Amino acid sequence: MKTVFILLLTAIGLHAQAFLLETQMIPMRDGVNLATDVYRPNDERKHAAILYRTPYNKDSDGLDKETIQLLNILGYIYIAQDCRGRFHSEGVDSVFLNDGWGALQDGYDAIDWIIGRPWSNGKVAQFGGSATGITTLRAAGSLHPALVCAAALVAPSDFYSQVVYPGGEFRKSLVENWITDQGSQYMIPYFMRFPYYYELWEEMNLHTRTNLMKTPILHIGGWYDCFSKGTVAAFQDLQQQPNAGPQKLVMGPWVHGEPSEGAVGELQYPDAGFDYEELLLQWLGYWLRGFPASVLDEPNVRYYLLGDPNRTDEMGCQWLEAKSWPPTTLEKQFYLATEEKLDEMPPQAGSLTFTFNPLSPVPTVGGNNLTIKNGPYDQRAVGSRDDVLSFISGELTAPLRVEGFVRGRLFVSSNQPDTDFTLKLVDVYPDGREMLVTDGILRARFREGYREEDVKLLTPGDIVEIEITLPPTAIVFNSGHRIKIDISSSNFPRYEVNPNTGAEPNDRSNPQPADNTVYIGGDSASLLALPVVQEETGVELHREQPQEFELFANYPNPFNAATIIEYSLPVAAQVHVSVFNAQGQRVAELKDARESAGRHRLVWDGAFDSGAAAPSGVYFCRVQAGDQIAARKMLLVR
Repeated sequence: MKTVFILLLTAIGLHAQAFLLETQMIPMRDGVNLATDVYRPNDERKHAAILYRTPYNKDSDGLDKETIQLLNILGYIYIAQDCRGRFHSEGVDSVFLNDGWGALQDGYDAIDWIIGRPWSNGKVAQFGGSATGITTLRAAGSLHPALVCAAALVAPSDFYSQVVYPGGEFRKSLVENWITDQGSQYMIPYFMRFPYYYELWEEMNLHTRTNLMKTPILHIGGWYDCFSKGTVAAFQDLQQQPNAGPQKLVMGPWVHGEPSEGAVGELQYPDAGFDYEELLLQWLGYWLRGFPASVLDEPNVRYYLLGDPNRTDEMGCQWLEAKSWPPTTLEKQFYLATEEKLDEMPPQAGSLTFTFNPLSPVPTVGGNNLTIKNGPYDQRAVGSRDDVLSFISGELTAPLRVEGFVRGRLFVSSNQPDTDFTLKLVDVYPDGREMLVTDGILRARFREGYREEDVKLLTPGDIVEIEITLPPTAIVFNSGHRIKIDISSSNFPRYEVNPNTGAEPNDRSNPQPADNTVYIGGDSASLLALPVVQEETGVELHREQPQEFELFANYPNPFNAATIIEYSLPVAAQVHVSVFNAQGQRVAELKDARESAGRHRLVWDGAFDSGAAAPSGVYFCRVQAGDQIAARKMLLVR
């Protein structure tokens, strides 16, 4: 194997060592080699490794060079690897099939290679978001004992029900657009060959392995993320396993991607930001370096309670914390009634029918999407269509807090042997806006299960019961608002369109209109089931934390003339505070003294020890207290 060593940094840190980039081709168990970059200190010590496996090109994806340097300063080795068949790696891209616990186990093999190196101390962590979050969970499911912790952002846990065939219907825009963007179009017909829950999907379902898993995992997601169900499901399942390590969950008011304070869809939530990088460093520090266990004392769950952004007086739009999620709830039932109403009392028996034309599907407007418009959007334009049935509650006189998985239990029939039913939960604002909360779908033939032997086509005219469970949510429907649901048979291109013919699932030929009926009252009382929180079960996130060793974010940052650096000490210690430039050279020594326990502050005036003014650029503040080390990135702009 060809190894290229590039000197990255010079004379840095306590041991004044340089850092090296080592690029290698790593053999997998079938002989295919994967391109791998190893960023490590050039010393004789053994270090813990942080692994990042990506299909997006290790040269441009992942951490920036300054952050990698920060990890090196903190004593970690950072390893980035191109997945099989991607960019510099050999083999054929299989869209994550070979990253888990099947015949090929690239994640497992990568970890195995790492712990066999002379610079490894035998501890490996893996992290990533979206595609790299998938490779992280796939590796965790492969059960390598050296994977001591992981962090997965916005990642699914079950490919069949959360990615390719939720509700049994093909998730068109996400699957086709993402795979096409990767240049791996040959995998689209491959996945379409398996519309039933076959053995293939067992190897893509983390929940078949959770009873064996021991890896502590930090799960981070968003309520409007395309994989929100997977983030919550993985946490919930693993938290209940007696042998699994500690699990942590963060759910914010975000769409797919990194946590952000920006607008989502057509709403701007206050206080939406979250310092996940700080939490991630604490998580890694405990499991890899034995840093104080304060991260384990943090709440198991931190989540943002959605609501009207302009009505923060009624508990919504704030961060909460809990030991588990969802909190204790009672099911509140709203019955579908005539005159487009949601009623708490069962109505008289009746029915409502709409005609679903596959050649004119209901267009997707927002929601938990990836490659198309996502987040909460006003649904009035599509909710007014003739092929959409709407049911709305009266104006709420008090806020209603809903947390968990919303269900629709519907009694339906069709004049065709198969069709889809869609369900949207909508928050109707006093000004008339109808903001999407969460939505889902069920293909009628899969109403009793997703294996081929479970399939039951409809007998035209016969009434059947179906249940549509929506992706998770946590929201306050404020007083003065109303609750609404929209029922139809399409949501395109989020989902493929059902031709209503009863042909094999991905045979979309010869589409036929379907007259679909929803029944109300009597023995066929369709209803909406909301998990309602009856009492306060969480407290605000922003509370005073127990004192610990911590280097806080400097402020201002970016800065021009000077910046304030703060840190806290749990006990008295000898403290060294230094500033390094982006080349790893120590340029300023700010403190070398013993300090008492407590919070401390000092100012860096942007000058070198030589007295010269530091030029604009990236700098690192490094604080060592005893044997504990923390570092932060600072940006000086002249």
